[in-house]
Amino acid sequence: MKFYLFGVFLYFSLSGYSQQCDYSITGEIRDIHTNQLIPFAKVSIPTRSTQTDSLGVFRFTNVCAGSLKLRCVPHFGCEPVDLEITVPSSEPIVFKVETHEVELDELLIEAYRFPRESREVMTLKTNDISQVKGNTLGDQLLRFPGVTSLNTGSSIVKPVINGMHSNRLVIVNNGIRQEGQQWGSEHAPEIDPNLAGNLTVIQGASGLQYGTDAIGGVILVSPDELRYHQNTAGWVKLTGNSNGWGGGASGLVAGSFTKSGKWAYRVHGTGRINGTQKAPDYLIKNTSSNEYSYSAALGYKGEKFETDVFYTKYSTNLGIFTGSHIGNLSDLNAAFAASMPKDTGVFTYKQQSPRQLVQHDLSKVSLAYNWNKRIRTSLVYGYQFNLRQEYDLHKAYNDSIAALNLPAFELNLWTNSLDLKTEIKHTSHYKSTFGVSGIGQSNVYSGRFFIPNFKKQQFGGYYLGTYENEKWLFDFGLRYDYSRLQVFMYKNNVLINPVKTFQNPSASAGVSRLLGYHWIVRLNAGTAWRPPSINELYSNGLHHGAASIEIGNDEIRKEIVYNTQLGVQYKSHIAKVDVSVFYNYFDGYINLQPSLPPMLTIVGAFPVFRYVQSDVQIMGMNGIIEIPIGKYLNYQFQGNLLLGKDLRTEQYLYGMPSNRITQRLRFSTLRTGSKLNFFAEVELLDVFRQKRYVDNSDYVAPPKGYDLLNTQVGITKKMNSGENLQIILACSNLTNLSYRDYMNRFRYFTDELGRNWTIKALVPFSIIKKEKKKRGF
Repeated sequence: MKFYLFGVFLYFSLSGYSQQCDYSITGEIRDIHTNQLIPFAKVSIPTRSTQTDSLGVFRFTNVCAGSLKLRCVPHFGCEPVDLEITVPSSEPIVFKVETHEVELDELLIEAYRFPRESREVMTLKTNDISQVKGNTLGDQLLRFPGVTSLNTGSSIVKPVINGMHSNRLVIVNNGIRQEGQQWGSEHAPEIDPNLAGNLTVIQGASGLQYGTDAIGGVILVSPDELRYHQNTAGWVKLTGNSNGWGGGASGLVAGSFTKSGKWAYRVHGTGRINGTQKAPDYLIKNTSSNEYSYSAALGYKGEKFETDVFYTKYSTNLGIFTGSHIGNLSDLNAAFAASMPKDTGVFTYKQQSPRQLVQHDLSKVSLAYNWNKRIRTSLVYGYQFNLRQEYDLHKAYNDSIAALNLPAFELNLWTNSLDLKTEIKHTSHYKSTFGVSGIGQSNVYSGRFFIPNFKKQQFGGYYLGTYENEKWLFDFGLRYDYSRLQVFMYKNNVLINPVKTFQNPSASAGVSRLLGYHWIVRLNAGTAWRPPSINELYSNGLHHGAASIEIGNDEIRKEIVYNTQLGVQYKSHIAKVDVSVFYNYFDGYINLQPSLPPMLTIVGAFPVFRYVQSDVQIMGMNGIIEIPIGKYLNYQFQGNLLLGKDLRTEQYLYGMPSNRITQRLRFSTLRTGSKLNFFAEVELLDVFRQKRYVDNSDYVAPPKGYDLLNTQVGITKKMNSGENLQIILACSNLTNLSYRDYMNRFRYFTDELGRNWTIKALVPFSIIKKEKKKRGF
């Protein structure tokens, strides 16, 4: 019996020994929807386990021949996936697995550490923008310290940074510097803010790459990145408002083409209509509006080479308050003194004259090449066409011409731009950016004269550097620009074409120091400049959008500013504080100022404004403080203080925004891991009367200050795709207060808007292509 058992044992032992066990298994783990490789996924066989490397590849060695079961767990929280294979196998093994986000319990970290930015870089990201999506671009930026808005009439809103707007701010739309006929306060940026995925305000050295005019700062309006290697997704947004009984719809679809995911696309569209708007006590005649916009983008992203094309069109029709166009001087002076307009009109969705039609087309082609991990070169070409038509309240004297319904004047502006830059990461601490840029413009007008025909060329080159270690950050930049303007106009019935050239350097340097884990101190200093714009030099006539006569000055020289800014930040679980003080000295500040008395023309009586130049100082302080109150409440205090002074006349500077304080109390249940969240916010805006002005220097004295109560409530629900469904009910001017704002030129004639209820619904969606699981690959 012993020999029998020994023989059986020897037989099986020799059989096992003779089985070949020197095979290897190699495979990869991919997401079933995106086909992306999944790094650090767990893979096991009955005898042992391993992980995929950073490229999503795994390997087993010394595996025996025969049938074998592989098991993969992509990451924590995912269901395991099994696969039967036969060893040896001549084909590579590919796991197609399902992955999803797993939300862990909230972890509160008591210590905070700052990203060390020496310049002012403030960003509203996608989640923050969703709460204000549907508002104008100027309104969306109001949560930044130092940013206010300039309203003209009831529909035009543009941003103001530290008292500067229009030609002193550069707006960059998806990488292209926005060039429109927005020289004055009544021309809002021709951009659909619904497309914005990120809004960023930049002050300091980084702004140098965007050319001249960035005296007050740069505003970057950027859509979300194209969805390379991702499934199709998007959103639909619906809005409705009570003041004007208006509404709008906006939608976006984005995704990637082909299994490789290297090609991606995005399509977007918006439409909106609004009827006659209402002050607390009356309808503001002829203030209806409508607008539409659409865009499309297509991109390719390989390992070395990237390219994308982008096109957008924006169009709007705006009614101009009829009560601002008055037939004689007596009625104009009576309108200045009246508490409400003589003609309040009726509700309608149609625009009558005076009105504006504005259209803007923007095309972009960008190329980028990554030479290696440290060097990247990009080339961006942009083409823009801007059309502005203004229709007069008074018909042409010739009936046949009047029947054509032609605009009183039309402006056509074409812009071509080219930007080339190379970014180099020298070490882990130091990086550089070299760049050159050029712009060519042509403008043609028809109808009544306001702005002459012109051609403009501008060229510049720059260098930016950044050095950063654990405690310090230094950034600095230098730029030089040359600008040439040639004008074509008649003077005393003779065609003249004067040429003006301007050139100047710009420079900026900043430093920040991290103190412990809670404090950061930053200091910026620099100089910037801008050439005078065409309207500041040569405008001469009635500007319908502003209901005023504007007169330029062809003797105006370039404007140069020397600025400094000191800021302090603190952040802990107790509070967040960000406070800055700044000082700007302007050599040749260009300002549009009232020139009393008003003027009577053949189309009516209007206030007169002239461009003047002087040496000026603008200084101020702005800041924001956030204090958490318990688990769900948060209090926020935001303030802007500003003082402008003309150093030649030793008088206050005309047109400075009033000082203001904004307080917000926010209740939010938003917590990581919660599918359904609720928030409510109450905002009190205190705007002080502008007392720093020269008596009898304006047609109407600055209005009294005002307190506005605004509120909003909303719910968010996290969808399976990870995006948030959001419904918001908001109300501005909840108390229906009658007031006028100093910065609104139409304060001469009418109150601001009354109470306005707004409802917004943002519905995300995701389209997932299901694939059948296959054995092997």
